Amino acid sequence: MIRNALLLPLILGLSACVTSRDEPPVTAPVAGTPEAAIAAHLAQELDHRSRHDPASLAMVDAEMRALALRLAAPPEPEPEPEPLAPDPEGGVSLMHAVHLASYRDEMHAQAGWRTLQGLFPELLGIRQARLQTADLGSQGVFLRLKAGPFDTADAAQDACREIEDTGGWCAVTDFTGQPLAR
Repeated sequence: MIRNALLLPLILGLSACVTSRDEPPVTAPVAGTPEAAIAAHLAQELDHRSRHDPASLAMVDAEMRALALRLAAPPEPEPEPEPLAPDPEGGVSLMHAVHLASYRDEMHAQAGWRTLQGLFPELLGIRQARLQTADLGSQGVFLRLKAGPFDTADAAQDACREIEDTGGWCAVTDFTGQPLAR
């Protein structure tokens, strides 16, 4: 890194020597970093040697060429940031479910799930049950009983139609919540 910082003033200093014809160089303020200070000092030294002792530069010719090439090269791209792992707690489910009922406690939700599976064995027998807490303010806290997953919202909607056709209540929702204990 220090070599990179040293090459630019070196090149600028050498070009100033060629174009100034023994006129005093114009000094611009140097950035307040250690690397900039070293680069400015090196540029002055190289400028002095290029005017008064060019033979002494032969021993550092390879380093000057490498530094000149490095400074002339395009900057290296920043590394790609590591992808963030999905947040299962705060994420949105891509799978769909049907909200079948709401209960005040898990014991009643388990009984309701068994009853609904008995009423719709082909529809709910292969599904998983989930409970999601819903705080409805003045009405209290409920446990929403969900069944799923369904691959698409249309598939979940078809299941709801089947349940509603028999007089039940159903709403399409996302497949989130905690698995219902058996």
